[in-house]
Amino acid sequence: MNVLLDSSFLNKGLKNGFKKKLEIVLYTIILSFILSTSALSSDETKTSVTLSVSLDPALQSQLNPEHTLFIYARAAKGPRMPLAIVRLKAGELPLETQLDASMAMMPQMSLTKFDQVIFLARISASGDAMTQAGDLLGETGVIEWQKLDRLVSIVINKQL
Repeated sequence: MNVLLDSSFLNKGLKNGFKKKLEIVLYTIILSFILSTSALSSDETKTSVTLSVSLDPALQSQLNPEHTLFIYARAAKGPRMPLAIVRLKAGELPLETQLDASMAMMPQMSLTKFDQVIFLARISASGDAMTQAGDLLGETGVIEWQKLDRLVSIVINKQL
């Protein structure tokens, strides 16, 4: 770098306004980058997702309307802690609900911090947040949720 700065060509160019023009070009590039990144962050980053949750008719006989229904999102890779969770009654099925960043158990582990997630719905007879034998479960598999332009569907279709 010192070799370039010591060259007579560059020194003449700097004296003739080259430095000023170079600064303007660099500032323009940096400003364009900052503006394009902020536009993406504010306009294209989704903060919530709408879910449709239903129960497979084959499991209907096992449904107790008073049991607890947990609907949540979990990171596809990383901690298994829910990124967003809502607690309802199983008797409300079928239903539509939303999950968003405000439903996180910890702010640094929110839905908006992960691109790939798995959405789950679980009916718990005990009402306990920990999965237990006998719980009914449905899950989506890995979804890049921020690219979705539609409702996410979860069918509770297996007993643990």
